[in-house]
Amino acid sequence: MSAEFSPTILVVDDNRLVRELVRDAFADAGYQVITAEDGREALERLAEERVDLIVTDASMPGMDGWQLCERLKGDPQTRDIPLVFLSSEREVHHRLRGLRLGAYDYLCKPFSTEELLVRARLILERVRLGSAGGESRRSFLAGHTSHLPVPDLLQLLAINGKTGVLRLRGSEQGRIHLVDGRIVGAFTARTRGRKALFRMLGWTDADFHFEPGDGGDVGEPIEGNTQRLLMDAMVAIDDFARLAARLPPAEVPLTAGDAAERLVEQGQVPELARTILDEVREPRTLRDLLDRFDAPDVEIARAVAQLVESGALAPVSA
Repeated sequence: MSAEFSPTILVVDDNRLVRELVRDAFADAGYQVITAEDGREALERLAEERVDLIVTDASMPGMDGWQLCERLKGDPQTRDIPLVFLSSEREVHHRLRGLRLGAYDYLCKPFSTEELLVRARLILERVRLGSAGGESRRSFLAGHTSHLPVPDLLQLLAINGKTGVLRLRGSEQGRIHLVDGRIVGAFTARTRGRKALFRMLGWTDADFHFEPGDGGDVGEPIEGNTQRLLMDAMVAIDDFARLAARLPPAEVPLTAGDAAERLVEQGQVPELARTILDEVREPRTLRDLLDRFDAPDVEIARAVAQLVESGALAPVSA
């Protein structure tokens, strides 16, 4: 942590060992740290010192983390201080409750101090950049999909009628556009529309960041209400997972097998499968095929599995 910017962290937890563990982790990383045993003591510390980030347990005797968050967000002097919940409660509705109250993130116990430090640094950086640009710090909603899966996050945004762009960054990057809580557009580097949306709904290892705004230009919008889209996507993701054992590895080149010509002549190859066979005149991987066609990934995967099993599609021999 640079000498120019050494944020102060308030750590609130009734468990002394957890409190000291978090305190020491932040102190070793160069932060200034103060601590409190519960919500009431935290309010006393806030009256005495300026704080840049609060890390608080959710369940504590006396004033718990939920009550502390409500008090902070209701006070103009403290409502913009970013807050991260630590909790042993893993259920989705607890995470949603924290984000609805205005928390920036929610980490489940047991947690990694390294992960907590990374998330704290990212939050503080977003707040700093937002303040420099004249943007309200309350405009950010950020976290990780391991704590709040993409379907739950989109339901939260839909329930609250949000307009803006949800950005996802993992091994790939993507964005989902919403207007008044309705999904209107989705893009990844290789796909767009429903196909891109369905892919991102299955991402379990990505950082997310919601930017309120006008939603941006999405071209041809995605049709259908959010709940229907989410249900359809979950079915497709489950079906794709069941197909996985029948599919070749994603990076193995494929070409037409010995049975391809015979099956085509007999009229036993559906239209999508014929299109795939035409495409593999030059070897293509499963990943190439999934990206190359507008058809849903699960339909392409099903066609590839059937072609491989019939001998019409085969890995390129060494």
